Amino acid sequence: MLSMVTAVINPFSCQSIAGLKIPVRPFVCGPMNEWIRRSMQVANSPGYLDRLSRIYEMQVNPRRPLEASAVREIRNAYKKRNDRQLLELLIKHGEIFPVKDSYVGFLKKEPRALRENPRTVSRIAKRLYSMDFDTLMYEASRPMETNRQLGHAFKKWLPELGYRVVDEAEIKKSKRGILLLGGGDEKLKHFATSHLGCKLRKGIDLVAKKHSKYIIGEAKFLTTPGGEQDRGFDDAESFVNNRSGNATRIALLDGYVWLKSNKGLNQRICLGNNPIMSAILLKQFIKAL
Repeated sequence: MLSMVTAVINPFSCQSIAGLKIPVRPFVCGPMNEWIRRSMQVANSPGYLDRLSRIYEMQVNPRRPLEASAVREIRNAYKKRNDRQLLELLIKHGEIFPVKDSYVGFLKKEPRALRENPRTVSRIAKRLYSMDFDTLMYEASRPMETNRQLGHAFKKWLPELGYRVVDEAEIKKSKRGILLLGGGDEKLKHFATSHLGCKLRKGIDLVAKKHSKYIIGEAKFLTTPGGEQDRGFDDAESFVNNRSGNATRIALLDGYVWLKSNKGLNQRICLGNNPIMSAILLKQFIKAL
């Protein structure tokens, strides 16, 4: 029986499968701005991750063992199979909960929920009891995940561009040259909101000034498709599409989003044609502005 194969016909691209010539759909992208095109080239060329590691340096974080007194309390609750107390103590004493569970974040924010939701508490506790106590403590002392530190890594790298990092007073009065505003996400957001008239929902990663022009930016290293990472892209896209304020907006995205694809975030970048680029190109962009 002959199998039916459906494909988008391209007379210039064919592939042989079981002796049949099957047209193969090529990578298709809409008209790209210069910075999207350059980012695609950089990310799909040898050495991309090596270059990126200079910006997003991965630190090997130490384990964070619990205090001996806390371990004794947790051991006692574990032995007695006291579900609620076990969860309370692990939330109170540990920075990392031993198992990943979507409901734990709510329980951390609202302690009374431990009393009011016994079925949920019992379900999570069963997962904890499935481990022996030493394994439980090992998981509770896991090091901080590196992706939670990527924003700090970007800011740490910025001075390596060779531009001076200054305070608000100096960047306001400057009329020549290129400067970077120092400070955390919220400080940069406050400056962009109060001085530049930008409407922002969240903190930002970059405020730069070239002569009299301001640039504000968000930086994200998107590591795996789906879930929180895709929402990170949505935030960046919303940021650059908001035209309020007296500043050029850019999104500095890196990771899997630049891998050529006819679907997903790569296609959205190409078709959207927004001011989105790899952080590797930031200095070139500022120079060209």
